[in-house]
Amino acid sequence: MSDAVAPTDAVEIIAHRGYSARAPENTLAAFEAAVAAGADAVEFDIHTAACGTPVIFHDTMLSRTTNAVGPIRRRTLGQLKGLDAGAWFSRKFMRERIPSLQEGLATLRGHVGRVYAEIKGFREMEDLDRILRVTADENMLAHTCFISLKWTALDRLRSRDPGVQVGYIVDDADRAEEAIERCAGNGRSLVDYRARLLLDDPELARRTEERHVDMAVWTVNDPGEASRLYDEGVRRFTTNEVDDLLAWKRRLPAGL
Repeated sequence: MSDAVAPTDAVEIIAHRGYSARAPENTLAAFEAAVAAGADAVEFDIHTAACGTPVIFHDTMLSRTTNAVGPIRRRTLGQLKGLDAGAWFSRKFMRERIPSLQEGLATLRGHVGRVYAEIKGFREMEDLDRILRVTADENMLAHTCFISLKWTALDRLRSRDPGVQVGYIVDDADRAEEAIERCAGNGRSLVDYRARLLLDDPELARRTEERHVDMAVWTVNDPGEASRLYDEGVRRFTTNEVDDLLAWKRRLPAGL
């Protein structure tokens, strides 16, 4: 495993919330499915429980993917562990639980080349310090890129560890130039674009490349779109359809 964000010539297939087309998102089952499929990396989302424990979950509210309602930040880890986080997807996964960050990292350690940990929700800046500490304790800091729409969170991580890998999520073209500027000259940073932005405006990818800034994209499920983005210089693809994108990757020229 490399401690750089990613080699510039390497194509990386990133399982979005784990293999979320095959198992309930952001669960250990989804991570295990991504590993079994051969994903190069896994992306997941982080919130902070009421007790301060970082947990892996996407939404602010519990209702979409569990059998509970209300904000995730109002439940302790123990309370969250009593919820069903898999039955919404399939009865096969009806006993799947919300994993802590520690559990997720332990499951993935040594099985994927990189983790993209998206910081979604936190109560205070000290929560971000705990996220760093858990990642370091699991010996995954060198293999984790923290990404977020909340760039102040990334600033906090960098203030605690200047060498931490970060990715600035851009879901609106108006934020692109600032993200590029933040990354320029820093090989441990990348811009994580909504794929549609680059598909609609290839010039944006060109400007990013001109500044020697690495790019990732989300969420790409169609191999045809992946090919267009590849031609624009993208080498990191976040996808729900891991098998389809891995098959596409195998058709690329040898060595990529």
